[in-house]
Amino acid sequence: MTDDAFDRVFGSTPRRPSFTEKVARGEAFGGQIDPRHAMAVEAASVAPAPGEYRAFGFLPAGNVNLSCEVRWWMEGTIVPEGLAFPYRLLMEVGFSGEDTLRLRLPDKVIEITGRRLEPLRQALMRQQVTFLQQWTSLVWPAKPTDVAVIKRILVAR
Repeated sequence: MTDDAFDRVFGSTPRRPSFTEKVARGEAFGGQIDPRHAMAVEAASVAPAPGEYRAFGFLPAGNVNLSCEVRWWMEGTIVPEGLAFPYRLLMEVGFSGEDTLRLRLPDKVIEITGRRLEPLRQALMRQQVTFLQQWTSLVWPAKPTDVAVIKRILVAR
């Protein structure tokens, strides 16, 4: 029996969505958006939501980023300043406890001071950090608690 004959006898079958359509609508995850996709979208956004401070953004596990953006603020302003470096030039990630990190590049050393920086160090070692940024009360009035905070970024050339 052909498909057309089957449809004439028993009625037509509804068109089944393709795999791409299922994943895009989240049907493969019980009607929810694929959590891996949501994480990638969040990590890809360089600027966090207004009013929310994040010390760094990262890619999901298993993904490697090509570069990292470092952002700090001009003294007493809300004007960002920064640089981006390719991970292939990152020669060493030094640390002192959980409060200080030193990123050694061929032509500069970036010293990052803050608190609870261990997750940042681990993500840098795995080349998963997309950006890292200094906290300032001019941009984020509420002081973050119980999260990683970068208080100072110093670039020595």
